[in-house]
Amino acid sequence: MTGQVVGTENKADQNNWLRISGLVILAACITAIVASRSIEASTLQGRLSVPPLYDDVSYFLDAVRWMNAATDRSIFASVWALLHDHAPFSTLVAVIGLALFPGSFIGPYLVHAVIVFVFLLGIVWLVWHRPVLEIAVCLIAVPCVPVLWHTVTEARPDLPSGLAIGLAAGAIVHRGVLDRSARALAGLGVACALAVSVKPTAFFAALALLGCAFAIRLFVDCIAAGGLRPSIRKAFSALLWFVLPLIATTALLIGPALFETVTYILHVFIGQRDLWTTGESFSAGLLRFSIGGEGQFGLHYWFAIGVALMLLRLVLAALHGRAALRDAIVLLAAVLIAYAIPSVAAIKTYYFGAMFYGLFIVAMVLNGCASLELSEALLARVGLGNDIRRYLPIAVRVLALAFIVQLFVRHVVIGPISMATPLSAQQQESIRLATGRLWSLLRDIKPEKPSPLIVGFSSPYPVTSATIQLYAAQAKTSLVIRNELYHRSAQETGDALLKSEILVLSSSIPHTLVGPRVGDELIARMDADKGLCVLDTQTFPDVTLRVYRRGC
Repeated sequence: MTGQVVGTENKADQNNWLRISGLVILAACITAIVASRSIEASTLQGRLSVPPLYDDVSYFLDAVRWMNAATDRSIFASVWALLHDHAPFSTLVAVIGLALFPGSFIGPYLVHAVIVFVFLLGIVWLVWHRPVLEIAVCLIAVPCVPVLWHTVTEARPDLPSGLAIGLAAGAIVHRGVLDRSARALAGLGVACALAVSVKPTAFFAALALLGCAFAIRLFVDCIAAGGLRPSIRKAFSALLWFVLPLIATTALLIGPALFETVTYILHVFIGQRDLWTTGESFSAGLLRFSIGGEGQFGLHYWFAIGVALMLLRLVLAALHGRAALRDAIVLLAAVLIAYAIPSVAAIKTYYFGAMFYGLFIVAMVLNGCASLELSEALLARVGLGNDIRRYLPIAVRVLALAFIVQLFVRHVVIGPISMATPLSAQQQESIRLATGRLWSLLRDIKPEKPSPLIVGFSSPYPVTSATIQLYAAQAKTSLVIRNELYHRSAQETGDALLKSEILVLSSSIPHTLVGPRVGDELIARMDADKGLCVLDTQTFPDVTLRVYRRGC
């Protein structure tokens, strides 16, 4: 008898290992396809078709500087310096990518594929109790959402942060927190802190979302346990076990650069708010990340599918009972909070909606699995035959798998991959030629004084100033770059540019970049200035680039 029990346990363990191995292999294969297709598309029409652009180049520059200094620093000093960067996570990803692929910038993008892989494994963990066929459907469906492709084609922290925060919020709300062990709550707090630290400049918003999600989940759990008063002590204990590790880990990762981070947030969202706001109406802003341009771009038709799954779960949960309805409402509340935070902000970009996209994808998976589970429970209650109750859910999963596989093949394997930063052939030519020629020119210029050459830029197009800094850091050449992009008038911009030894000016272009369109006015002023001489002029169909030297 004992031998039979041991044999049964061994078989169960073997089945679990087979299940885990199969799902991990499936996630790895999907990630490889997404990564290869994304890199291919980026090479043709995205960031990899030109020298590094904003904002990716900023993290590449931090990585190169960190790598240059690491040889003369201790491990502790190197870690401390890393934690002082604008986004340590993205700097570390860039360091790993540049180390794995020296002489190329493809590495940081390929490393971002690991984030997609980890996200898929997180999805497996969240729905582990469901049948393996159902989990496979989720794994294949998730990479069909464009946000997953953009996570690989962009080397910035926004989208990885959104995916991490979405997983963290999903881990909070997908089941009750009141009955979790102290170790599980502490681990959840640390995991949430890691998600928050991916993008330090968004830590206020991330903490607000995760804190609200935990509070709502805890409140609902207390109500289900008989009310707030009898559950208050247990609830307070659960809150402490979650919050203290969250705060401690966040302080450890974000604390060293907290002053710089807060200063940056205030500078962008208050000091430069007028430069970044679009001037759209409040109602239009509320729809931007759902049915608006950003939502359609990042989620495409999956937004409609996700909303349908949410409504289906609410209906089925209402038929099933209060406990199921509470779980559905808690998840819905978390999604609405994740949607509201970027929607009510005055400054809006596609990337600011990342936390909503990430949680929406997680919610779509949780709602789909919960709807199937509730449907099975309802079938058992209506008195259908055993064969129908057994085979109907299997048939639904097989049909869902067939539908999802054909979507994945059509839209990911052989279909066109969208770019978060698409570039036309003309833009690619302008950026490549202008950047290469300007760097060659600056590399050969000797400053008049024994000090680094000071170069001022009036526009980030067609040459990104940080790209020149990156090239200089790789060549271990000293350059001081002044970005005079954020002034409110041509007069202010021109006066600021004249403080540099080399002036790099772009003509006026119909762009969506920060700063006023005063390029033509600036070029006319500098052409008339007797204290400047023209070093180079590059003319392209979409822009003219002129380089001046002061005092020649």
